[in-house]
Amino acid sequence: MPSNPVECETFPLTPGDTFVLFSDGVSEAMNLDDDFYGEERLLAVLAANSHATAEQMVTRVLDDVRAFTAGAKQSDDITVLAVQYAS
Repeated sequence: MPSNPVECETFPLTPGDTFVLFSDGVSEAMNLDDDFYGEERLLAVLAANSHATAEQMVTRVLDDVRAFTAGAKQSDDITVLAVQYAS
């Protein structure tokens, strides 16, 4: 998309490292009071689950987003991808 240039970054991973990609629909998910889920809350969930598997991390993030937005209409996609480097 011309208005959204793609950036390229490189970072080293060591065995056991996990990185998480998410769409803006996660951080911008709203509850019934129109409050955003936010990146701070997402980072807190990730930190609390730093030793979880990639699958568990995705599940816990999605569970927390659902708990936060309980009853509110979903207004955007909610996508989370976690990858754990094994070796």
